[in-house]
Amino acid sequence: PIVDSERGLGEGNEFLCAELRDDERTPQLIALLIWHGFLPMGGHGFLLPKIHLQRCILEPQEVHIGRKVRRSAKGYHLTVDTAWSMVVDHIQRLTFTSEPGDCWLSDELVRAYERVGKVRGKWQRGGVAFHSVELWHTESGELVAGEVGYTCGSMYSSATGFSRKAEYPGAGSVQLAALGRWLQASGFAIWDLGMDMGYKRDIGGR
Repeated sequence: PIVDSERGLGEGNEFLCAELRDDERTPQLIALLIWHGFLPMGGHGFLLPKIHLQRCILEPQEVHIGRKVRRSAKGYHLTVDTAWSMVVDHIQRLTFTSEPGDCWLSDELVRAYERVGKVRGKWQRGGVAFHSVELWHTESGELVAGEVGYTCGSMYSSATGFSRKAEYPGAGSVQLAALGRWLQASGFAIWDLGMDMGYKRDIGGR
């Protein structure tokens, strides 16, 4: 990557870089970074906070759910914060950055995420905490899609997720639609979807 000592890493200077330590400092830093709008990613043993210069957002009540997704949704149900370890495991096994095995969600970063919700004192910002979202195939009981995200005040941000597309086509779209409805029912004002991508615009992101 291109490194600019004054602005950051990457061609768009969207990344910062910090040590990823297994101590109380890292979750404190992550909480502070989230408060300032960064997505706390990781890689190569480092904490790599990313600031999206352009991001896709959505008010949960404006989620668009197409007829195909509505029909598919009948075979699934959504839960939140019931299977953190399973969601993390699926993300690490099924997703990658450049090639299989290089998922940026490392075990060290996961441990830091788990401690963010316990940060107190001057480092606490907006009730920042991480959560897992799970979509289950009701008949088989299989976990078929899900994500890890975080809350800050009345905003929820999606961090990273997975979908078992080959076995359960359309499950990822159902998970997003169901999550949007859950966020609306829970009173969230903004859903931060991160990078602008086609499937995010399909559900109403802008």
